[in-house]
Amino acid sequence: MKKKTLWLVAAAVLVLAALIVIRLSTRTAVPEGTIRLERDGTITQIDPATLTLTDVHGTVVNGKGEEKPVDGKGILLADLLAGQKQTGFSRVTAVADDEYSADVTAEEIARPDKVWLVQQEDGSFKLVVFGDSNSKRNVSDVRRLVIS
Repeated sequence: MKKKTLWLVAAAVLVLAALIVIRLSTRTAVPEGTIRLERDGTITQIDPATLTLTDVHGTVVNGKGEEKPVDGKGILLADLLAGQKQTGFSRVTAVADDEYSADVTAEEIARPDKVWLVQQEDGSFKLVVFGDSNSKRNVSDVRRLVIS
């Protein structure tokens, strides 16, 4: 009985190790401290230190209906994209370091004070979409912006 349990645990560990290797090998590598802009096979690395950040103040609502204040420095996604000469798109997908992602439409991005990249304490950026009834689209540690 003990031998069978040991073999099952060993098999589970091997399967888990294989899944971790597969997961890590399929992630898109983005240099630390940059945001990768992707569109139609073209890749641009943005150095956040070159961005002009402004004050961001607002409130987001989580899935429980609780309001949480947002106060910090950031850049409107529309301004970042305009600075990179990105026009004529229908949506942008913000992708975190852990591959969590959320979409925002061009119409949302065009609305004043709606879609921001807010700098976090560690220097990374968080996508914040004001006005959502649930903050599921608030993506922490944004590493990539995929434009389509």
